[in-house]
Amino acid sequence: MGLNFLPEIDLSRCLGCGICVAVCPNHVLAVADGMPKVAHPEACDYTGACQEICPSGAITLAFEIVPGGDK
Repeated sequence: MGLNFLPEIDLSRCLGCGICVAVCPNHVLAVADGMPKVAHPEACDYTGACQEICPSGAITLAFEIVPGGDK
């Protein structure tokens, strides 16, 4: 498909806790200067784990993946 949607991090809402970095199964996120960033965008497979675990709601995924939605 060639499209790679990435998590969006609102640094104004981010607590800098690093939970999103720890939970990402593909190590897409990293901490830089105490805040998360998308360090390895090519590895993102859009699991949504970062968005689900973020305690401040600072991470959003731009699109929702709906299983079976391609019919």
